Amino acid sequence: MLTRGDAVPHFHVTSVDQRDISYATIWQHRSLVLVALGDSESKAGRAYAEAVMALASRFAAHDAECIVTRDAVDGVAAPAVLVADRWGEIVHLATAASVDGLPPPGDLLDWTHYVQMRCPECEGEAR
Repeated sequence: MLTRGDAVPHFHVTSVDQRDISYATIWQHRSLVLVALGDSESKAGRAYAEAVMALASRFAAHDAECIVTRDAVDGVAAPAVLVADRWGEIVHLATAASVDGLPPPGDLLDWTHYVQMRCPECEGEAR
C-alpha cells in the first residue's frame, strides 16, 4: 500500500462523471487530488463524490486536478483520498473503513493550497 512520500503510480481510470482519465496527462503539470471510492455505490459515496466535485473550480485555482473514481488504483485501498504534488509525491493520504470516515472535502482543498505554497527547495534543506 502507498504511504506519504511515495510516488503515485501511473493509472488509467473512469471518473464518476464518466471522464476517461490517464494520470500521465496530469503528471508534472498539476497536483492531484484522487478520491478512490471503491466499487460500492452507497448514498454516502454519492454524496461525498458530489461534495468533492462541487469544489472542482477551487481545486483548479490551486493548480490541482481532482479525480473521483470507483475504479481500482494500484496501491490505494478504497475508500481513500490522496493529494500529490505535480511530480507525483504523495503529501497526504487518508483511508477509511467507509466513505463516512474520509476527510471533509474542504480539508482536501486545504491540502492543495499547502502543496501549491510549499517550497521543495526549503524542505530539502530541512531534511
